[in-house]
Amino acid sequence: MMNEIEKLCQRYTTLDSLDVKLLVETAEKISQTESYQDFDVFIDVRNEFSDQAVVVFHKPPLTKQSLYHRQVVGQQALRTNEPGVMPTLETQLKSVDLLAETQEQRLIHQRIYPIIRGNRTLGATIIESDESENVLNDFQSPKDGQSRFNDISATVKMFNRQESTTITDQLADAILVFDHSGTLVLANQTAINLYQKVGYIGKIIGLDFENLSLDGTRFQENLKVLSQVDERDQPLKSTFNYLNYFFSSRKFWNRESRQLVVLLEDKTDVKAKEAEIISKSVAIREINHRVKNNLQSVISLLRIQQRRLDDETAKQALTESISRITAIASTYELMSKQIEDETNLKAALQLLVSHFIQLDDNTQQITIDLQVDETITVNSDQVVTISIIVNELLQNAFAHAFTASTPQNHVLIQGTVSNNVITLQVKDNGIGFDPHRTRSGSLGLMIIRSYVSDKLSGKLNIETSSVGTDVTFSFDHTPQQ
Repeated sequence: MMNEIEKLCQRYTTLDSLDVKLLVETAEKISQTESYQDFDVFIDVRNEFSDQAVVVFHKPPLTKQSLYHRQVVGQQALRTNEPGVMPTLETQLKSVDLLAETQEQRLIHQRIYPIIRGNRTLGATIIESDESENVLNDFQSPKDGQSRFNDISATVKMFNRQESTTITDQLADAILVFDHSGTLVLANQTAINLYQKVGYIGKIIGLDFENLSLDGTRFQENLKVLSQVDERDQPLKSTFNYLNYFFSSRKFWNRESRQLVVLLEDKTDVKAKEAEIISKSVAIREINHRVKNNLQSVISLLRIQQRRLDDETAKQALTESISRITAIASTYELMSKQIEDETNLKAALQLLVSHFIQLDDNTQQITIDLQVDETITVNSDQVVTISIIVNELLQNAFAHAFTASTPQNHVLIQGTVSNNVITLQVKDNGIGFDPHRTRSGSLGLMIIRSYVSDKLSGKLNIETSSVGTDVTFSFDHTPQQ
């Protein structure tokens, strides 16, 4: 199990060995302690390739059946099902007594605590108990009608002092009222609907401010700022993103009732319309040049290589290749208004290998083995970037990896996909190289590192020795719906 933690962290995170060691130690403590015998306990880490968490450890209860029938280690913890996990990973705030739903459609209670090293959040410990037998009721305000009236009247009075808009307009926003200890005591229907929309399950009345803080701020932080603002001044305002939503927030501190009032307005549609207007203004130019620019990048790389050559025959071969690619770029520019489907990665790499063999003079002694999952598809930007990276790795292998004394020269190209993370491996059985010594002077390595990091937002790993070089790069790819 501990090896599984290390393997998953290496695949999905950028955590270093000391970070992973702390996660492993935490998992060992959880496994050994008697405090968690009645609970399913997990450790989740942030998936660097997506806006989700990944389960790296699970300890089922010892005294009863687990809440899960299927293997969960290695699976994603979705925000929509478990609203507290990602906020804890992002803000270091604990989330206590939140309702969540497993991917097996079972209601659970979660207590979530950050795992911190220095000032960084490495992961989260999640303690889960069964909540499926409880029936979720519609929102009910406090039974004490007089206390509810006092809360509303105090809030409305403050709105009239602070804002010029009407009460009706205010009630169109999500309104949350917290008491002096940070517990939610009042929420309108808009607020309830909003929190259900972003993944909260069940009642929100009675939850702490930190459990409901979509912008990641703490209760005491807000009180400190608001205490320095005169009640006649403007409220504390902010805008922020949460999941795929965009909100504006206004916060008031009512000194008379000692209540913090939070108004949330969902501006996602407004933001989307603004983005759509901007997108339409540049869409034609972007579509016309996207594929052409990628092909021009290949042409530029070939021209750089051409300037480094002294052999006229090789220069002529590159000139012919540049001419062919320029013709393809012109064709793509003419076809730029068409909607392009995603490309099968194996087919693209098969074509790349075929062309590479045709252009290289040394391939008779070298075998290229292509093992790529046939189900993997990538978009136009990604397939061009991948082709450049793999082509560069093949060029490096053919130019530097093998010697006359190397028996059975072999290059393996392997492609797999797991949880929408594509991993490509290019491995040879050559003589290896020192990646640190060649870092500054190698154009090929510079291109590979730059394209993996900047264009794919991926991770690159290079392992090399006297028995060969193994280059692996991974990146996120969520298929289009």
